[in-house]
Amino acid sequence: MRHQEMERRLRAIPDPGPRPELQARLEQGIPDFMRQPESRRLPGRWVMAARFATVALVAVAGISWVLVSFVLGPGSTPAYAAMLEPVLQATDQVAAVHVVLRMLTREGEDFPYVNLQGDLTQVEAWIEIPRAPGQLQRARIDRQDRRRSFDGRQVTEYHPARNEAFRGEGDSLDTSLFWPAAWVEQILNAPPAGIEIVSHEESGGMGRLVLREKGVSTGQRQPAFLGEFDRETEIEWDMDTDLLTSLRRWVDVDGRRRLFSESVSIEYLPSIEDEVFALAIPPDVRWGGVKEAPMEFLELGPRGVAHALFQAAKKGDRKMLELLCPSPATVDFLLEERHRPEEILFLGDPFRAGDYPGVYVPYKVTFPGGIKEHNLALRNDNPENRWVFDGGV
Repeated sequence: MRHQEMERRLRAIPDPGPRPELQARLEQGIPDFMRQPESRRLPGRWVMAARFATVALVAVAGISWVLVSFVLGPGSTPAYAAMLEPVLQATDQVAAVHVVLRMLTREGEDFPYVNLQGDLTQVEAWIEIPRAPGQLQRARIDRQDRRRSFDGRQVTEYHPARNEAFRGEGDSLDTSLFWPAAWVEQILNAPPAGIEIVSHEESGGMGRLVLREKGVSTGQRQPAFLGEFDRETEIEWDMDTDLLTSLRRWVDVDGRRRLFSESVSIEYLPSIEDEVFALAIPPDVRWGGVKEAPMEFLELGPRGVAHALFQAAKKGDRKMLELLCPSPATVDFLLEERHRPEEILFLGDPFRAGDYPGVYVPYKVTFPGGIKEHNLALRNDNPENRWVFDGGV
């Protein structure tokens, strides 16, 4: 009965025909079996489905998208691409945005880290992308344990609980988790084979799309960051303005969905006040960062840095640790008696995994509390271009 009603309504739609470029993209999404003579197709409901697809593809594009998604199913690239292009264009044209999200992140880790043992926490972001030539993006991202800002000249990060801060030259922040246009762009740039449309609907002046994506391989370690998980994304947009209005993301953990992030509010703005991007840093803060080091440090590979780090912590050598670890608070941590390594049992070969910009060094080390097997994270994307500690203890 539902199919009959749908067919009746579709037949009543005037057929001005889609634009030629849209017609070509839509036809790419028609499965081969629907192009064959009816006698060679599957019988019954599949014939009816093919007829519905044919009717829908020649109808007005804005009305027929729901049926196209329903009939063509997973991986129909023309369906979601043509649908989202106006949303990307409208959302990317705004000058500034203020976003509040609830995210499954963890203190001490970067924002894309997925804290499967924790609860959702609030993250707030202000992003300004001026359209005038010569003006740079400005951005600020706040979580309870860290505040990161780019004021158009340099990047500053402040950790209130540790009372430490970092400052470095740069021309932007990675705002892909918080800029609505980036959410759409990520979908459009994903390999079509890795996208599966779960549902799509347009009603009451709102559009909604839910899709699944495959995560990138992490090799010998478990997924840890958002892009490494198989995940599901839901976006909604205003059909009058084409602006995104909400986002939700889930990660797949052992076959079950776990909510990673959801938007609390999205506010599109003409501009953002200068004061927002100026972090209030207390005068007694400890400044961290990668220090200049002797030439022999530049020649150390990841495995050599991992060995030197554990040995320096074992001996209580603060000066050495400060050259290998940019964070003063982490140096303090490694020098505490209960955290000091006692014996290095194994150091493996460095490997890359997922979206992490550095490498991992597998280790097996005896600590006062017992033997720990994990991966030390090291990276060399710093002005010194040398490997330094980034996490893993």
